[in-house]
Amino acid sequence: MRIAIVGLAVATTLAGAAHAQSYDGHGWYGQQRGDYYDRRAGWDYPEFRDVAWHIRAEIQQGLQDGWLDGDEAGDFGRQLRGIQAQELAEYREHGWGLPQDDREEIRERLDRLDHALDAARDQGGDQGWGYGWR
Repeated sequence: MRIAIVGLAVATTLAGAAHAQSYDGHGWYGQQRGDYYDRRAGWDYPEFRDVAWHIRAEIQQGLQDGWLDGDEAGDFGRQLRGIQAQELAEYREHGWGLPQDDREEIRERLDRLDHALDAARDQGGDQGWGYGWR
């Protein structure tokens, strides 16, 4: 009887360890689940994700370096959120099949915002420090 109880306890422990090892955060048994399940992805289109991250990082850098003040950073942040709201609306309407004209419009808005940030950096914001050498 004692052997059976010990055997059952060992089997339960090994089964629990095997189950814990089977899920490693990337999917069951180490399988990559792809971008669709990426928690950072959410509802956005992957093709715009890097640009949005770049813009967000540039706004933060502008605040840290002083070539953007809080109001300017807020304006740029609101513009980015507006573009992302359009992206969400397009996703709700079209799913993963984003039409080319909508894709181009979102891309152009992101590019214009990125260029406006570059211009603010090059002019040094209101302080006129000038970061054109970057």
